[in-house]
Amino acid sequence: MRAAAGTDRGRVRLTNEDSVLADAASGILIVADGMGGHRAGEVASAMAVSAIHESLKQAPAAPGPTGLDVPGLVQTAIEEANQAIWSRAAADWDLRGMGTTVVVVFSPEESLWVAHVGDSRAYLARPNELTRLTQDHSLVAQMVKAGEITPEEARSHPLRNVISRCLGTERTVQAEIQELAWAPGDTLVLCSDGLTGMLADEEIERVLRDTGEDLEAACRRLISLANDRGGRDNISVVVARKG
Repeated sequence: MRAAAGTDRGRVRLTNEDSVLADAASGILIVADGMGGHRAGEVASAMAVSAIHESLKQAPAAPGPTGLDVPGLVQTAIEEANQAIWSRAAADWDLRGMGTTVVVVFSPEESLWVAHVGDSRAYLARPNELTRLTQDHSLVAQMVKAGEITPEEARSHPLRNVISRCLGTERTVQAEIQELAWAPGDTLVLCSDGLTGMLADEEIERVLRDTGEDLEAACRRLISLANDRGGRDNISVVVARKG
């Protein structure tokens, strides 16, 4: 796996509450989008990335008699991060109510696992094809599913920032976890909603196609385009490729 990451404050927000990590050697990619006043979102997202990264890095190097329980490892890592954020917020009044979304890729062997909580997304890109791997845990996503609004309307809906699931605001959290097959040349994109709120999926796919093998250029170009469209939120991107 090769990977690159980028994050930007955007054109409107005063601080950047996103956190990203691209540890290609360990097969770990993370994007977290924090929320909360007094820079609490910045604290929550950084705690989530650090805790999940450290937990997954300690995963067994080889499977046991019944195989490597990757979904269990990922869920445990996310639960530990959730508990750490919850406890920190309970102990510090300035951090009360802080939380964060998270999207995680873990590829300890040939398999690829994707987990998410909230509306940060993961995509899989192949030649002339971009597939969204995650479904947002948000109010507008529920409205789209119910047929109340269209996906296009969801991108500019006044309630688009209302999250239905995140880390840190409840004692427990359940991630959605899936296993995927990926082949040499496949590209993964992890991002916060600061990107997807500004760019359509077709535009993300076009940038990946235009930048080719240069993953860092893809990150820079995606962030630049989101800022050109207004940069209403923090923008974070991780791009990884197999082979």
